[in-house]
Amino acid sequence: MSNIFDIAKLAGVSKTTVSRVINNKPGVKDETRIKVLDAIEQLDYTPNQAARSLVSRKSGVIGVIYNVFNASIYLNLANLLEKYAAQYNYNVVFCSTNDDCDSKLRYVQYFTSGTADGLILFGSDCRDSEIVKKIIDSKYPLVVIENYFKDIKVNDIIIDNFNGAKKAVQYLIDLGHTKIAHITGNISHKVALERLNGYKEALKENGIEYNEDYVIFTDAGESSGSEAIEKLIFLNDPPTAVFTFNDMQGYDAIQKAKEIGVQVPQDLSIIGCDNIYEVLHYISSNLRLTSLMQPIEKIAQSAIELIMKNIANNKSEPQVLSFDTELYYGETCSCRESGCDD
Repeated sequence: MSNIFDIAKLAGVSKTTVSRVINNKPGVKDETRIKVLDAIEQLDYTPNQAARSLVSRKSGVIGVIYNVFNASIYLNLANLLEKYAAQYNYNVVFCSTNDDCDSKLRYVQYFTSGTADGLILFGSDCRDSEIVKKIIDSKYPLVVIENYFKDIKVNDIIIDNFNGAKKAVQYLIDLGHTKIAHITGNISHKVALERLNGYKEALKENGIEYNEDYVIFTDAGESSGSEAIEKLIFLNDPPTAVFTFNDMQGYDAIQKAKEIGVQVPQDLSIIGCDNIYEVLHYISSNLRLTSLMQPIEKIAQSAIELIMKNIANNKSEPQVLSFDTELYYGETCSCRESGCDD
């Protein structure tokens, strides 16, 4: 097996120069860098990560902890985090806590003990504040996605779910709908609570009375969309439009409505969240869901940039970045009565 000395000998340079090239450090002429890279290719050399860690005191790993890993948007984000981490020669290790605080604490301890150089917490669990405080107090590099802590200064990436939900419901109102239902996510998570509150605010601003029967509380688990839409359809006064917590619920609702004999969008309009049609390969619906889009690519890129900046300097001032949502106009919404006047 070749080593750094073999590369140096073949390229005709010092082992220090080889090390600089391997670790992508500045101070090496382009022609010299090419010689070293050619030698690496000829010798089929693979850097020993353990050895590099001993020298640099860096693991080359970023830890990512999810609350749950059961939604396709999380898979999409994971792929993008890996893509942008690779640009810094970093690997990403993912863990899911299944909404268990003890599991999250164990994973935090695992990563912060030296397994990873920095940590990304994804999810909006309202119980995360104590864990985040401990990490911040230890000066460990940290980025939080989709959560917000008023009294904690931390690198934070926020999605404006409140105004996004208002935007979605306002679109349904503009189409003439007044009987609008909402299928929630797990409201112990801020993202679900913000979408619920945005739904309520849109109704209030348009003088539409809030109807408790039109809100179905779920944990956003498997079949939550189909079970909820069935309850809504069989109400004495069913809604004409539904805003769902995520796209999986939306597509499940379309399928269940079809089975019952309710046509989308002719009889029932549906809007989802996350616009992840392209990664939901199992969808049987031939309709593209109207949905709120999150700028997932920008979120992933920003998260990696922030964590790498924090790894390089753990005294850097924390940044808070906020992203808006946009509405993707699919095929699952239609005008109701006086809506869509020309």
